[in-house]
Amino acid sequence: MPNNMNPAVLIAGGGPTGLAAALELKRFGLPVRIVDEMEGPATTSRALAIQARTLEEMELRGLAGEFIRLGHRAVGGDIYGQGKRLIRVDFTKIHSPYNYLLVLAQSETERILREALEAEGAAIEWGVKMLAFGQHSSGITATLEHTDGSLEKVDAPYLIGAEGAHSVVRESLGLEFKGKTLDESFALGDVHVDGDLPNSDFHIFSSEQGFLGLFPMGGSEFRLVASYPASESASTPPTLEELQTVYDQRAHIPARLRQLTWSSWFHINSRMVQQLRVGHVFLAGDAAHIHSPAGAQGMNTGIQDAINLGWKMALVLAGRAPENLLDTYEQDRIPVMRSIISRTEALTDMVGGGHSMVRTLFVHLAPWIANADFVQDVATARISQIALNYRNSPISEDHFAEGSLIAGDRVPDLRVLVSKNRSPESEVRPLFSLLDPSKFTLLLTNFTAVDPPESRASRPAVNWEDLKGQIFRSLEPWQDLIDVTFITSPEGEAAKPFEEILGARASITLIRPDAYVGFRGNEGSVAQLTQYCSRWLTPEAKQKAA
Repeated sequence: MPNNMNPAVLIAGGGPTGLAAALELKRFGLPVRIVDEMEGPATTSRALAIQARTLEEMELRGLAGEFIRLGHRAVGGDIYGQGKRLIRVDFTKIHSPYNYLLVLAQSETERILREALEAEGAAIEWGVKMLAFGQHSSGITATLEHTDGSLEKVDAPYLIGAEGAHSVVRESLGLEFKGKTLDESFALGDVHVDGDLPNSDFHIFSSEQGFLGLFPMGGSEFRLVASYPASESASTPPTLEELQTVYDQRAHIPARLRQLTWSSWFHINSRMVQQLRVGHVFLAGDAAHIHSPAGAQGMNTGIQDAINLGWKMALVLAGRAPENLLDTYEQDRIPVMRSIISRTEALTDMVGGGHSMVRTLFVHLAPWIANADFVQDVATARISQIALNYRNSPISEDHFAEGSLIAGDRVPDLRVLVSKNRSPESEVRPLFSLLDPSKFTLLLTNFTAVDPPESRASRPAVNWEDLKGQIFRSLEPWQDLIDVTFITSPEGEAAKPFEEILGARASITLIRPDAYVGFRGNEGSVAQLTQYCSRWLTPEAKQKAA
C-alpha cells in the first residue's frame, strides 16, 4: 500500500548500497523511504567478500561483530600457472584489525543491514518500482508503481539511485554508462569440493584454457568462477558435470566437485558514469559502476559510496552544512571508481587465458615481483580498500603536520593514550573507540606541557593551556558536531606506529564521520582549522536563527 510519509530522501534499490545509504540517514534521524521492485529479499549468495575497510566502517556502526560471527575468514590465497604456485597473497599483512577477507553470502549481508535499518525505524518497501521522476527547485517528484498497479506520487528533497546496473534513475538522467562488455562468458557455481584445497585460502588457476577460481565459503563449500567454460547453454545454468570438466582441464590439484547449490552464466561488464550528481539526484553502487569480480571490490565499493554520501546529505538536510558539500561526493568517489575499474580489468587480463602475451609475462615475472614484501603490502592494502584515499578532495586540507597520515587518508586503528576533553585521567584505547560516525572527531595529539627538546631552538615556546582554550573558543559554533579528544603516544610496542603515523610533535587532526581525515595541521594551524570549519559546516547559532 502507498506510504504517505514525506521523506527527506527517497532511495531506489534495496541491495547493500541502498540499505547502507538508508541506514546512514536514519542514524542521523532523517525520514527515508527505500523501495525495491522485487517482491522480497534475494536468497542467492551473489557477492561474497567483505573487505577490511568495510568491516572497519561496520565496526563504527556496531555491526562488525555480526558479520564476523556469520562469515568465514580467508587469510590468503594462491595463484597458480603451469602447474605451480606463482603468487601467495597473504591477507595477514593487511594493517587493520580485520587482516583477512571475510566471506559471507550477500543475502546475509543484506539481512544484517535490513535488521539494523528496521531497528532505526525504517524498512524496505518491497514490490514498489521507481517508474519515473522529475526535478524542480526544491527537490524531486517521483512516480512509484505498486504491485497492484496503483501509482503514487512522492516528493522528496533528494533521490538516491541504487537499483543496480539496469538503473532506471541513471537511464532517466541520460547519463552514459561508459565502458565495455567482455566477449568471454563465465560460469559460476557454489559447490562442495573434496581435495587438497585449504578452506582458509582462495585458489586461482591461470591456464591456456582460461581462468578458474575457487573462493572458500566455509567447510568444504567454495564459489567456483571460470572463464571460457567447456560448453554453454544459455537456457540452463552450468551443471555439476560441466564444472567438473572445467576444473579438471585447468587445475593441477586433484579434486572432486559435489553438491552444487547454485550456478549461473554471466558476462563481465566494466562500466561507470562520469558524474554522480545531477541536481537533486545521486547515483551509487552498481547504478554508477560495474566491473570484473576480480579482487572482490564491487559490493564493498557500493557500501562505501553510500557511507560517503550519507553523512554529507544528512548534514545538509539538517542545515548544518552548505549545499556544495554534496558536490564532494562525486569529487571523492569518481577517482576511486576509476582506479578500481582499471585495476580489476588489469587483474582479469593477467590471470585470464585470453591474452597469451600478457599471460606469458605474468607467469614468468609474477614470482619475482609479486612475492616481495613491499608488493604484498601494497597489493593487500589495495584489495582490502584500506589504501583508498581522498587526498585530492576539496575537503582534504593539509598544514604541515608531522607523521605519515595525510588529509584524505583512512584513519588507522592505532593504540593511543587518551584523555577526554581536559580530563587529567588517561587510558590506552583503540583509536576507533574514539570515533563517532555521526560526528567529526578532533584529535589534539601531543598537546603537552613541555615542548619536545629538539624543537625548542627552532620554535617559540607554546603555552599549551592558552592554545587549548583558543581551540575550544574557535570551535564553539560547531561544538555539537565535533568531539574533541587529547591523545599522546602510549608506551611499549604501540609507540612506534603511533609516532610514525601521527608524529612525535603536536598535531591537529579532524576526522570526518566516515573515518577519513578532513584536516591535518600543527599547533600553529588553529586559524586554518577555523576557516576549514567555516567553509564546510554551518554554525549552530546561524542554523537556529535561520
